Amino acid sequence: MNRRHDEKLDELLRSRRIEPAREDLAERIIQRAQALPQERPARFLDWLTALFDEFHLPKPAYVLASTLVAGFVIGLVTQVGIGQPNASQLGSADLAGPTPIESFLYVDEDLL
Repeated sequence: MNRRHDEKLDELLRSRRIEPAREDLAERIIQRAQALPQERPARFLDWLTALFDEFHLPKPAYVLASTLVAGFVIGLVTQVGIGQPNASQLGSADLAGPTPIESFLYVDEDLL
C-alpha cells in the first residue's frame, strides 16, 4: 500500500466510534470464568488410559484363541520340518539332521 492509503486507513480508524465498556464488565468476566469447568493438569495415568481407549482391542478370548492356534501351527511346522532343506541339499556337517526344538528339555547328564 502506498502512503495515501495508509493515511486514509489511519483516519478511518481514528474516526470510528468506540463504545465505552459497561461498569460491570469485570464482574461479568469473573462470573463467566467461575462457571466454566477448569481443566486440571493431565496426569500420566490419565494420558495412558486415554491412549489405550483409542485402541479398540478384540475380546481377550479371541486373542487367547488366536495365540494358541498360532503356537500350534508354529509347533507343527517345526516338528514336521516343513520348509527345511532335503538331505541332498545339506552339506556333510548337516547330515545329522536338524535339532528338534524341544531338545533343551532333555538333560544330557546321568541321573544322580
